Amino acid sequence: YEGDDCCDVVVEMPATLYDPAQEKDKTVDEEGDDDDDDDDDDDNGEGGKTGRLRMYCENKFRWQEKDTCKDWCLEAKSCSSGAGLEIQKCSGSSKQKWKKDGNVLRPACSSKLCVANGELKSDSISLEGLSSGGNFEITKFGGCMTQSHHPRSNEPVSFRDCAKARRTNTNRWEWK
Repeated sequence: YEGDDCCDVVVEMPATLYDPAQEKDKTVDEEGDDDDDDDDDDDNGEGGKTGRLRMYCENKFRWQEKDTCKDWCLEAKSCSSGAGLEIQKCSGSSKQKWKKDGNVLRPACSSKLCVANGELKSDSISLEGLSSGGNFEITKFGGCMTQSHHPRSNEPVSFRDCAKARRTNTNRWEWK
């Protein structure tokens, strides 16, 4: 009835509480992570530079005796502590997405993991030379981040002798 205040009804809705059990049901893609693989910055820009780390190449390097450079990117075998690092042809895989967190290089899938000597670790290991632009040499543990010679798929990446890496022109990286 118009103007009648006798029947106001108040409905209380229960508050939605965080349930940690729901985390186990989180959607995971075929690569074992929750990244949507759309190549945008899933962490909304937090943590610094994000993208693929490509081995810097010039045609004059003649890797594998070829006149042109292929794109070779750093890839983690999985998004877990102890996962190996390797060189792979650059692709749309989320395993090739990295973020620069100060001088720490982290896989885009986790802000708790970082690049260590040939693997991911649950740590914050500071690297030398990690830059946000241009091409750069990443060093730590007395060596340069590289693989053993001109790049080929599946080769392990770790910190190795810089003199050899410089001779084979496999000592420099760039963001892609």
